[in-house]
Amino acid sequence: MDRRHGHNNRRTNSQLLPRLYMLFQIVILALVSYISFVILKSLGMNKFLIYTILGVANVYFAVNFFFRCKLILHRNRYINKFKD
Repeated sequence: MDRRHGHNNRRTNSQLLPRLYMLFQIVILALVSYISFVILKSLGMNKFLIYTILGVANVYFAVNFFFRCKLILHRNRYINKFKD
């Protein structure tokens, strides 16, 4: 029996990595939003407009990250179901 084969399967079947990747993306999104808020506020833009723009952008990207993570998790379960 090949030891590397089992190790590779264990790594590809991981459920932790997609969730960790999604967490990092959301943290980066929050940091970029804060930096964008500070820059736009210093340029004199209205707070309500900044909140609206950043809110819509953050919801869009968060939903996009969530569904991408869900797709990876679903794909891993589907592959495991039909493996030999």
